[in-house]
Amino acid sequence: MGSHGVGWVVGLGVLLPGIAAALARRSGARGRMVTAGLAVVGWVLLFAAATVVISPVPRDTIAGTAIAAPPELVQAVQPTTSAKPDAPDPMAALKAGDCVEVPIEQAKDVTGAPTWKAGSPEPSDCNSVDANYRVLQNGPDPCAGPLYTLESAPKDKAGKARYHLCLTFDWRAGVCYDTTTMDVPSKVDCGVPGDHIVQATAVLENATSGAGCPRDGRGAVWVVWSKLQLTVCFRGGDNPGK
Repeated sequence: MGSHGVGWVVGLGVLLPGIAAALARRSGARGRMVTAGLAVVGWVLLFAAATVVISPVPRDTIAGTAIAAPPELVQAVQPTTSAKPDAPDPMAALKAGDCVEVPIEQAKDVTGAPTWKAGSPEPSDCNSVDANYRVLQNGPDPCAGPLYTLESAPKDKAGKARYHLCLTFDWRAGVCYDTTTMDVPSKVDCGVPGDHIVQATAVLENATSGAGCPRDGRGAVWVVWSKLQLTVCFRGGDNPGK
């Protein structure tokens, strides 16, 4: 029913009870019956109009898919890297008195003359024949003093030396050496035969004389390195190389 129809029904519903009340005051018994009938009709019309007015309004249905509510925000985790830290350098942990093995190879200098080239040092047991060099100092300061003959100073990414490893040849009393080439002697077992196999009897640092070398039945032999301020003593019958 449209809004205009509802209005007419409401109007009649209100008007009929009013007419019925007026007739009731002027009519007799029969008039009162008519009046009651008009009142009933009026109330029926009012009830019908009210029913139409309060009827629920039809709603359209919209097709679609329900969307879930967005999840709560989760705290982001800091990204991780798979890069592994640099392995510790065992050379950086060496201290004075420790020994290393340094491979020595023949090479040529800028003039083409034969010389020797030192490879990368590796930690070694001082009692091993491969341990040919001894650590004098190891730390942030450059090598100092006359005795060192090799220096290893690896650099970091900024080009700064991470440490200065200062080395000298490992001469030891009681140890035998092959001195065929005295520039690059090597430790050997004392039972190895050879014209220039010698046994050190004393190592005199800060000395450039063999006066302090011990003597045996055949005297003593020594070699002096003036620049290093070092004297190494050998058995009297030994024949160090040149």
